[in-house]
Amino acid sequence: MGIFERMNLKDYKTVGYVLLIAGLIMIIYSVLSMYSVYTGGSPAPPVITMNSVSISLPTGPGIPPVQTELISGIQSSKLVNMGIWFALMTFVASAGGRIGGLGTKLIREIKVEVKHED
Repeated sequence: MGIFERMNLKDYKTVGYVLLIAGLIMIIYSVLSMYSVYTGGSPAPPVITMNSVSISLPTGPGIPPVQTELISGIQSSKLVNMGIWFALMTFVASAGGRIGGLGTKLIREIKVEVKHED
């Protein structure tokens, strides 16, 4: 006898509520985490570290070329890490939505009508 064969309707509803709450917690966590990162409350987790992009500008004869930084490595790393964090939190929120959806399906009352043909 499997685990699902021994569960009654009350057990299904309990599992449904647990899944619904877990899904809501995942969605709320991802939204608050993204809000915190994008408002500057906390930094995005450092996943990628990029180098600065610089070019040499030519100068007159006898003068060494001037190095100019186009994009700071710190700023480009921050931008990429924020993008990765956004993608990850979008995935977590989507997974929370799916888990919560499964919970609501288990909570919902199932009504069956049987019609007898005479």
